[in-house]
Amino acid sequence: MTFPSRAFRSAVLGALLAVGTDASAAGPAEDHRIRGWAIATQLCSQCHVIGRASQPGAFVGPAFVRVAEMPSTTGPALAVFLQSHHARMPSLRLDRDEMDAVIDYILSLKRAGAGLP
Repeated sequence: MTFPSRAFRSAVLGALLAVGTDASAAGPAEDHRIRGWAIATQLCSQCHVIGRASQPGAFVGPAFVRVAEMPSTTGPALAVFLQSHHARMPSLRLDRDEMDAVIDYILSLKRAGAGLP
C-alpha cells in the first residue's frame, strides 16, 4: 500500500481550508447585507423603493436599484452621500457599521452583468 506524499497531503489540506474559509466568509457578508436591508427598510422605505420588487405608493427618492446601477455609485461615494445634508432627505444618524451595512446592501443590488433584465 502506498501513502500520498506529505506535499500532496499538505496541498489537499490547504485546498480544503481555503474552501472552508470562503464558505464561512459568505455567511457574515450576507448577514451584513440583510442588516443593511433592515436598516434601509426602517429608515428609507417611506421615500425609496428599497428592493428589486416594485412597491405601491408615490416615492420622493430614487429606487435603490437605480442608485446601485449608476456608474458613479461606489462604496466611498455612498458613504459621502449618506453623511451629507440633502434638502429633500432627512439627516441620517447612522454609526459606521450601520452605514457600511446599508452601503453593502445597496451595492448588492447592482446587476451581475451588462444586459441582464
